[in-house]
Amino acid sequence: YRVLSRTGDEMDDGLLLPGAPDAMATFAGPEGRTLLVRNHELTAGARAAGAFGENNQRLSQVPKEDFYDWGRGQAPSLGGTSTVVIAPDGSIEKQYLSLVGTIRNCAGGSTPWGSWITCEETIQLADDSHEKNHGYNFEVPARTDIGRAAPVPLKSMGRFNHEAVAVDPQSGIVYQTEDTGDSLIYRYIPNQPGKLAGDGRLQSAGAAGLPQV
Repeated sequence: YRVLSRTGDEMDDGLLLPGAPDAMATFAGPEGRTLLVRNHELTAGARAAGAFGENNQRLSQVPKEDFYDWGRGQAPSLGGTSTVVIAPDGSIEKQYLSLVGTIRNCAGGSTPWGSWITCEETIQLADDSHEKNHGYNFEVPARTDIGRAAPVPLKSMGRFNHEAVAVDPQSGIVYQTEDTGDSLIYRYIPNQPGKLAGDGRLQSAGAAGLPQV
C-alpha cells in the first residue's frame, strides 16, 4: 500500500488537498496515465480539512464564478472533488481541485463518456451561510489539465440526499440511490443520452399490489 498524498498537502494548483475523501473512480488517461477523481464529503464548517486553509486564507486563489456556493465569501461550501494524475510508474504527476463549492459529496458514479457524477448527500437550503440550495448532482470531466468543472447542478436529476448513480451504457438512463430513512430508487431518462445537464424525466420505483401507507 502506497500513501500518495495526505490531507493538507499543497496541490499543483496552489490549494491544499481536502480531507474526508469518499467515493471515487479511475479513468484511463493518455500515454499510460491514470486519472483518479475523488469526492470530499465536507461542509462549509470543515475549514481544517478544506482546500483553502484553516482560515480560508487561500480562498482568493479561486475566482468566485468557479464556486457553486461561494458562501458570500465568508463561509464557502468546502465539498467538491479533486483529480489526481497518476504516472505509469504509480507516482503522482499532478493533483488539483476539480469541483468547488458543493456540500457532502458522498458517492456518485462514472459515465461511459469519461466523466464522474458527484452526488451531494444533503438537502441544505439557502440561508445566512449558504447562497444556494443544495442536494444535486454535478458532472466532473476526467482530464489531465489543471482546471475546474463548471459548477452546474444537474437539476433535472432531482434534489434529494443523493448516494450513488449508475449509467446504462446502451440507453444512457441513469439509475440513482438515495441515503435517508425513507429512501427511493430513481431513474433519470435524459432527453438526449449523455447530456445530463439538459431536460429529462425523473422517475421513482414503486411496488405494485402493496397497500399504500
